[in-house]
Amino acid sequence: MKYSVSALVLGFFAAPLPALSQLFIDGITYAGSGCKAGSVAVTLGFPKLTLAFDSYVASIGPGVPFVEKYKSCNLNVNIHYPPGYQYTLYMIDYTGFADLQGGVSASQTSRYWFAGFPPGVTFRTKFAGPYTNTYSFTDTLASESLVWSPCDASTTLNINTQLLLSSTNPGSFGLISNLDIQNSKQLIIYGMKLQKCT
Repeated sequence: MKYSVSALVLGFFAAPLPALSQLFIDGITYAGSGCKAGSVAVTLGFPKLTLAFDSYVASIGPGVPFVEKYKSCNLNVNIHYPPGYQYTLYMIDYTGFADLQGGVSASQTSRYWFAGFPPGVTFRTKFAGPYTNTYSFTDTLASESLVWSPCDASTTLNINTQLLLSSTNPGSFGLISNLDIQNSKQLIIYGMKLQKCT
């Protein structure tokens, strides 16, 4: 089942492009093992698109159910953008917490694409235990790898995020979460660019 949030009223930072007044979120649906009903907030404050999760945690180890090692969230975001312009997501910031014993590895993946215009782009970050700390990673795409929304037609932005744990030691425990313990936030932040169509 998918959960909806509609007609968000959003503010923007000052920017030189007059088209920003016509850039806003028109509706959101989401579903997945990492995003239960009411657990996700999506905000657009150009040049950032922010996903905030209440509880997005993967875990692995003795006694932990096998299905807990993998969590995902699929989001469909309708972003209205003005005719004659297009936008892209070019950067991602992951903020969270991980507690990984030796032999445990963690992977965070975020893929996005525009409805009807596959294949899209994938961001991926990996790290391995032993590790117990908060983390903050930034991935930036090269300009030739950018995927832009179509011109003159607003379409759905599809985002698939995943947390995955694996282990070479059956006796080790591991946990990864988009929760930053120090700041009590679970955030994935995308950097956005807007340009005129050519």
